[in-house]
Amino acid sequence: MLYPRAKQALDRLSRLLDHPRGTRMPSIAIYGDSGMGKTMIMSRFRDEHPPSFNPLTGTLKTPVLAMEMTSPPGERRFYAELLTLLGAPQRPRADIAQMEQAALRIMEAIGVQVLVIDEVHNILAGTYREQRIVLNTLRFLSNRLQISLVCFGVNEAREAIAAMSNSPDGSNS
Repeated sequence: MLYPRAKQALDRLSRLLDHPRGTRMPSIAIYGDSGMGKTMIMSRFRDEHPPSFNPLTGTLKTPVLAMEMTSPPGERRFYAELLTLLGAPQRPRADIAQMEQAALRIMEAIGVQVLVIDEVHNILAGTYREQRIVLNTLRFLSNRLQISLVCFGVNEAREAIAAMSNSPDGSNS
């Protein structure tokens, strides 16, 4: 059984999948104390929208891709985690631009519509410069791929999450 607030959050997350693709996609931040059910909401959302394989076209579609923010944050570590999650082979000497392009190609090919980032408060473990780079990386992915971002974290991450949004409730219209 779902609590009313959890159901409300899941309904709002599901609406992201129906949103028409555009240059400024809506994003949502869900934050709260540890043990409040954020991970359960994230898992439920991911499980309700699993990858599917079309045997006629031979294509895999992954509408929701969920990952955990690395700690400490960094652009290289972020892309390495993303590529691992995508099942992409990684070249040890690949530069960040190559990693970025590989992630973009794969995410576009599999039809990612929503990138879910758990433990987004890990961004705060980095320096101010590292925080800005990771936040700009997330904004770039959202804009380039026309995908929504869903960030989960503890209350302390509100400031980091809010830096990506345009409204006080953590959503980006």
